[in-house]
Amino acid sequence: MHELGIAEELLRAILPQAERHGAKRITRVSLRIGVLRAVVADNLSFLFEHVARGTIAEGALLAIEEEPVVVACPACGARSGAQMVVLECPACGAEGIGLSGGDNLQIVDFDIDD
Repeated sequence: MHELGIAEELLRAILPQAERHGAKRITRVSLRIGVLRAVVADNLSFLFEHVARGTIAEGALLAIEEEPVVVACPACGARSGAQMVVLECPACGAEGIGLSGGDNLQIVDFDIDD
């Protein structure tokens, strides 16, 4: 249920920016969330809808893009995305892979009506 905290932080981040630009309404918020954040998109959307009630973000659509984990294999040189933590190279099955990314939580942009 950590999505509630994320929804509240998201609202705290975008409201001042939107108001600074004279927005009357926020219509869409685009997010990029790494799979390692273990955010359930439907839960986040539901909870954002709840915390945004009575604000200019009420009714805004959350557009959530999942960011994969990047798997780098020293044995075959493959670099590939994965939707979860893996312990071997998806291309050749070698162990000892490196993982990067997949842990971001970023507001990409948001749309307003002014």
